[in-house]
Amino acid sequence: MSRFFQNAGDSDSSDSDSILSVESEFSGDEQQQQQRAAGGAAGRFARAAYSSDEESDSDVKRVMKNPKEKHTDELVKLAADILKAARADEWQAVATNFDKMPSVVKKLKGLLRGESLPRTYIRSLVKLEDRTVKEGMSKEQLGKLSSHDARAFNKLKQRIRKHNKEYADAIAAYRENPVDSADEDAEPAAAADGSASESEDQAVPAAPTRAGRAVPADGSESESNDSYWDSDESDESSSESEDDRQVGFARWLKKAPAKGDDAAKKTKKDRSQRSTPAPAPAPPAAEEESEDDGFTKVGKKPQKPKKPEVTAESLHEHLKAITDARGRKGTNKSETVAMLQTLLNVASNPLQKCKVLMALISAQFDESAGKSYMPVEQWNRAQTTINDLLAILEANPQLTIHETAEVHDDKTDAAYAGEPITLRGSIISFLDRLDDEFTRSLQAIDPHTPDYIERMRDSVPLYVTIARMQGYFERADLGDSLCRVVLRRIEHLYYRTDQVNMQVEAAAAALATSGASRLAPPGSSVEATIHRLCTFLYEHADPLLRIRAMLMHIFNHALHKRYYVARDLLLMSHIQEAAPQADVNTQVLYNRALAQLGLAAFRLGKIRESFEHTVELMSSNHQRELLAQGVGQQRTQQLSPAEEQLQRQRQLPFHININLELLECVFLTASMLIEIPSMAAANANPETRRSTTCRVFRRMLDFNERQVFLGPPENTRDHIMASAKALADGNWVASRDYIQAIKIWSLLPDCDDIKDMLASKIQIEALRTYLFTYSTQFESVGLDDLSAMFGLPRPKVYALLARMVYSGELQASLDEVSAVLVFSRANFEASSRLQQTALMLSNKATAFADVNERVFELKINGGQTPGDRQQGDRQQGGGGQGDRDGRPNYQRAGGNAGRDGQRNRKDGGAGGNRNGNANRNNRRGGGQRRGGRQ
Repeated sequence: MSRFFQNAGDSDSSDSDSILSVESEFSGDEQQQQQRAAGGAAGRFARAAYSSDEESDSDVKRVMKNPKEKHTDELVKLAADILKAARADEWQAVATNFDKMPSVVKKLKGLLRGESLPRTYIRSLVKLEDRTVKEGMSKEQLGKLSSHDARAFNKLKQRIRKHNKEYADAIAAYRENPVDSADEDAEPAAAADGSASESEDQAVPAAPTRAGRAVPADGSESESNDSYWDSDESDESSSESEDDRQVGFARWLKKAPAKGDDAAKKTKKDRSQRSTPAPAPAPPAAEEESEDDGFTKVGKKPQKPKKPEVTAESLHEHLKAITDARGRKGTNKSETVAMLQTLLNVASNPLQKCKVLMALISAQFDESAGKSYMPVEQWNRAQTTINDLLAILEANPQLTIHETAEVHDDKTDAAYAGEPITLRGSIISFLDRLDDEFTRSLQAIDPHTPDYIERMRDSVPLYVTIARMQGYFERADLGDSLCRVVLRRIEHLYYRTDQVNMQVEAAAAALATSGASRLAPPGSSVEATIHRLCTFLYEHADPLLRIRAMLMHIFNHALHKRYYVARDLLLMSHIQEAAPQADVNTQVLYNRALAQLGLAAFRLGKIRESFEHTVELMSSNHQRELLAQGVGQQRTQQLSPAEEQLQRQRQLPFHININLELLECVFLTASMLIEIPSMAAANANPETRRSTTCRVFRRMLDFNERQVFLGPPENTRDHIMASAKALADGNWVASRDYIQAIKIWSLLPDCDDIKDMLASKIQIEALRTYLFTYSTQFESVGLDDLSAMFGLPRPKVYALLARMVYSGELQASLDEVSAVLVFSRANFEASSRLQQTALMLSNKATAFADVNERVFELKINGGQTPGDRQQGDRQQGGGGQGDRDGRPNYQRAGGNAGRDGQRNRKDGGAGGNRNGNANRNNRRGGGQRRGGRQ
């Protein structure tokens, strides 16, 4: 039976189809190919003829998709691509398609005219929100993604929730009645076929087969699958809905192959080679719901890689592979640490353990790369690993680690028998990184929270690790590393008081497991320990480490009121000459040493020395930056983010900082005790040079005096300014009370002694200020009166007056018999306040008269001075020419004579001479002068 008539037949064609398929299986290949070609062409012609009998030839037209169907298909395709890419964790593709969707939705909304958007689009929004916002990704999962995908995921997570607010009602309706996975697969197909039905609940669910074709719900396939021809017929019948839309001549037009044609052809070929294919069973309902939203995954299931078996013999190869992979892109650092932990458990001898531990320490530090500081848990694990490495090295003296040693690449590590071996590595670099991470964590934690105090508890175990490493370097005789670790130990001791350091040393001795160090033997005092450590660095370290050790030594001496020792050490070392050329951290340490030296001098009553040590630091507006205790506001200079980050990294932890308010209080108090007597001395003797000792204090005092209303002092500056004005008035009691009322003194360990010292200093300076102010008003003053007025003993007053007279500050003499201070005659002959005011007024009046006469001369001469006028006359040649106002030259000569008479009156000595000169000049040119004024 010909296939041409078979395709146009009725239901009886199924029997003949089966007979034809059996016969075709036993025919030759050539005959089968001819039948395929002839049958395919005939079948297509038969279908066209069958369709043309049912429809009229007058209705032949080409049907095209309208914009609504076109944009709907495009939106459905984008939604499907988004879900597919999301399941594959290709978030960059998801973000790209997600950016395309708003423009398509905007166009589609204008065409829908109030109709709802396709549920496939709403479903994609719901799935995408659940995947990004609700489920999210952990840090480990994000670490497995590429940098572009991770960045796209984070951006999409921030945008999706805001984007979905517009479709909140549709999303809520979808969540109440979600679409099944089978319906979700049927919906795009219906949209692509241009079906007019909008209801998805009426769609018949179909189970996917091996080739992607839909089979009935009962799981059975068509009987025509046994032959190639019947498979072609079933394939054509599956696209019946598409062919129905094309009528007449449109069926003969060439169509673009669909994406699934290649897969369909391959499926047909496979079916032709199988005689009786088994039907594909439909998956259970529960399994179907667990599918990835109705999409079939193609390919084999990924198999988990088998973990390689690690033994002591193969440990070297595995360790080398892990070490080579360090730093490569895509390497999971957490997995690297876990693998090294496994290798450590397999290691069978100290040599293998040392190698694995060194690699493990580096991997643990790499795990926190890119973070502001190393998390506390990771830091504790790294410290434990370093202690384990030190324990192995202490128990096996034949093993040493040196930076310049050769690489020990021996595959026979498992057979190690205890021979001496030097491994290549740097333990001191591990310690430096551990200490730096500890400092960075203290910089990042808020110092006013309990977390900071809790973090400070780790300083004692860290100090124990430093002490253990120092002992190991001493026994291994590693000079360079020993100097570096000794400096680290000094950095943990120099800023603390001896009481605190004693507690730290006791705790370290209790936790230490190794032998004692020869540089810091147990039982010695903290001062002696710091002295031995610094002396070792003075002798063996390079210049930079020596300078830092010396500055720390100076700071520690000044902290404990050993001012003279610290001062001599600073002056003899000449550090002040090399500090400006040092690095930033060393300059910060130098500023800290100077500040602490000024505090030490103040505590001992050395007011002048304290002022000299702190004036340069406090005169600047960047005290925080100079002491590395914060970043101030940059008004004139804008720092880049990199520079600002670098400055923040230089900041010292809060517990190491010097109190800036205390330092400012000490500086202003010292300035007051120096500047107020100096101002009184300058006012008493105008011939003396008015030099400002401290411009900062003088500027504050002037600003305070210009205030219209002054209330009671509130802060430290207000108390010091009020005390300064009382001291200038001679009220030393009020000045003392203001100074002692400052609460910042309680931060100093010897608060009461400092207040008594300040009271004594204020009495002395008040006496000096009184003598400078009223020395021009008295001829003599009694010592007993001064002693009673300022509350000082008579010997102390006598000693003070003798020093002032000897130094030339007072023009006076002491009468020991009568106990009187006699002022010199020249002291009040020319220096009384009334005389100073009168002389000042006279000088100002003389200057005013001189300026007035010069202005008058310019006015009568047309803006020219007499010298310029005479020079112009000589250039013009004298006679024949008049002035600009028409006057002849003789009138100008008379006018000049009149002016000469005025100058003679000004310069003349006696009244008679002045009148005589004026009369002679007036007789010579008086008429001309009168004519010149007209």
